[in-house]
Amino acid sequence: MLGLYGMPLPQLHFTGFETAFGEIAPRLVAAGHEVTIYCRAGHYPRELRVDQYKGVRLKYVPSPGGKNLSGLIATLIASLHALALGRYDLVFFVNVGMGHHAALCRVFGARVVMNVDGLDWKRAKWGPLARAYFRSAAHSAITFCNRLITDAEAMRRIYVEEFHKETTMIAYGAYVESSERPELIKQFGVEPDGYYLIASRLIPENHADLIMLGFLESRTSRKLVIAGGANYDSPFHRRLREIANDRVIFTGHIHDQSVIKELHCNCFAYLHGHSVGGTNPSLLKAMGYGNCILAFDSVFNREALADGGLFFSKDAHDLAGQMRRIEADPALVEDLRRKGPERIEKEYTWDKVSDQYDRLFREVAAGA
Repeated sequence: MLGLYGMPLPQLHFTGFETAFGEIAPRLVAAGHEVTIYCRAGHYPRELRVDQYKGVRLKYVPSPGGKNLSGLIATLIASLHALALGRYDLVFFVNVGMGHHAALCRVFGARVVMNVDGLDWKRAKWGPLARAYFRSAAHSAITFCNRLITDAEAMRRIYVEEFHKETTMIAYGAYVESSERPELIKQFGVEPDGYYLIASRLIPENHADLIMLGFLESRTSRKLVIAGGANYDSPFHRRLREIANDRVIFTGHIHDQSVIKELHCNCFAYLHGHSVGGTNPSLLKAMGYGNCILAFDSVFNREALADGGLFFSKDAHDLAGQMRRIEADPALVEDLRRKGPERIEKEYTWDKVSDQYDRLFREVAAGA
């Protein structure tokens, strides 16, 4: 497995793909695979660079290049190592930005699978040069990979319509959990059911600014907790500070996942503004925690939630109306809180997701 920061450890937490394959890789080992994850050495203190965790072999490669280039450079080094010394039956990449790396491995005889992870060339955080790179990497992935994986049915259709390329849809997973230590939220000056929650990186396509404007227009007596931060100081981040009033609480990035869990489990409602990408792990997590969810209206969010959430358009007035609706209807709130965990247990368990990867990897390794 290449393109990841690495394998999550008890002392080292990652989000996104790393969380997913921290669940999937050990299950593949249990199913009989030998799995190696290439890790970016710069993210692992020397004392944490173990050779194996949960049966998964870990190899550490240099990751120079700073925030924007370290992933590309580390994955290139990992690809060269895998080709020269790995003797792997299959090489698996995450993120369409690694499309050229995948092409290199395929040209030198490896069987290659990639999870494309959405439409990076459409993300607002990237400039024209980065978007052009992602677009070219997508074409390399489409041309050279033995199999591509998308994480939502809507994303599968986009690849068919835009690139005339069929992919295999495998979503992410989540756990169903409930509050165990509600006292952990007191550090933020809030009480159970007394706040709305955003839990995401503060980047434009996650619409924290839109959500804040809707929150303020709703005139709710509850607070808004924003758990997360930007990886860099940006005009967008500064704009959020300008919009906020004293009922908006910025927590910054929270490393302790038990605190994130309690913020979820005790919020009145979770506000999900993600607009780009397929099945969103943050949304699945909120569903598993039994949140009442108001989500930005996209085909991806509708696919994940089905009838288990309410949706708002790119209009703060629309969101404010939905917030007033749930505040006036406790029965609706309880109904939405019930539906999320039910849908996770039916469609988005880690065992189901891992079984799908197991079957696909066996097919490709066997030459299918």
